[in-house]
Amino acid sequence: MPGTLRRKHRQELTLRRSFMEAMQAKLSSSLFRRTNEKSSPRPPEIRRRDPYESRYHASSVHRSSATSYSSPHSIRILPPELLAYIFFLGSEDDPILPLSVSHVCSFWRALARSTPKIWRRVVLGSHYNMWRETIYHARACTLDIEFQPGNRRGPFAFYEVQRYMHLVMPHIHRWRSLNIVFTEYQPYLWNSALSECCTRSHDTQAPELEDLCLVYRHNDDTKEFCLFSGYAPKLQRVTVDGIRLTWLPSLFQNLTHLDYTHHGLTDGSHAVQEIVNVMRVCSRLTELRLLFPNRGFRARPPNHRAFPPFASVNFPWLKVLHLRVETKDVPEELILIASIFNTPRLSELRLIDNVGQRTSFQQIRMFWSLYTIPDALRTIHIQNGWYTKDSVIFLANVGSVKWLVIRCGEGDVVHWLDSRGPGRRRPRPLIQSYTGPEFLSRRR
Repeated sequence: MPGTLRRKHRQELTLRRSFMEAMQAKLSSSLFRRTNEKSSPRPPEIRRRDPYESRYHASSVHRSSATSYSSPHSIRILPPELLAYIFFLGSEDDPILPLSVSHVCSFWRALARSTPKIWRRVVLGSHYNMWRETIYHARACTLDIEFQPGNRRGPFAFYEVQRYMHLVMPHIHRWRSLNIVFTEYQPYLWNSALSECCTRSHDTQAPELEDLCLVYRHNDDTKEFCLFSGYAPKLQRVTVDGIRLTWLPSLFQNLTHLDYTHHGLTDGSHAVQEIVNVMRVCSRLTELRLLFPNRGFRARPPNHRAFPPFASVNFPWLKVLHLRVETKDVPEELILIASIFNTPRLSELRLIDNVGQRTSFQQIRMFWSLYTIPDALRTIHIQNGWYTKDSVIFLANVGSVKWLVIRCGEGDVVHWLDSRGPGRRRPRPLIQSYTGPEFLSRRR
């Protein structure tokens, strides 16, 4: 039965007209695109390499292949060196900025990680693990160590301070600055913060330290701290308030700026003798700021007690002197210290009243009778309690003084003391007055 399985009529293959048109359009469009790509060159904006990417490869920083910019932006034309410098400027104001820019894109992350100096600022007080990673990214760069209690709700406990100091102590040879400020009272804070810095060892020396700031006004510890094994040859700026230090010449003899607030644990002749010893070590100062805090120093009547004679202290390079008062009157210790200063190159004297009281100090006459005005003095600033009419008339007749800045309240009044000739002063003490910008332009 072979014939029963055969088809009597073979059906021909037929395609519909719509299917034929669709296939023809599809094939023709693909062929037309290929011929155009071979014949026409690529647009210049597609063929051109990104100059930002080329500079970045030239700086030996690996860029991730997944990073691509969908739209042009002005930030792309910046060289990576300039962008890294912007990161560096921002990191000086915001210590979290390196971490923030690392989350923008992989390119910025790689650039931030390849710039160690933007990671040098370490602000302790919270986020222990984050600051440990920050020290790691800083590599061999010097570090700026800070305690910032403003980010906390409560005061530091001594064990917290010791824990954070234990984090940064292995890198003490890389410290460029140390800034510790405690605003609320807690016991044993200086011991927990500086105990490891006081051990006599080569590992506690600070060869790169340039700036030191130690402030704790509520300190009641009478202990004297000897820091960094007496070795910090680059140290130039020191701010101390509420701490007793051992002022070794090998540690502080190169200072150019000193902001000294007496700790208040001593007064009278003992306080004067202590400050005189400090000043003899720091004979290379160009700017000195002195303050006796309100605690432990009260206004005393004149000649309440006799002070022993003190030898003069020479500051051959001192140019700016700040004498600050927080009490109701000028402390006798401050008057005595200022009277034994020998400052031949002093050009600016600032008499500052931190309280801002309206009444004048009672011992101003004694101060001007004991203080020797140097011949190089050109500018004197008088604030609030330091102001009296008699002192203004007295200073106006000093031949070397040319500018007198007086603050009574909130604003400054600048007076220019004119002269008609050598050794001749006008009878009126206040000749011309200027605002702040005019004062600066005249001084130039």
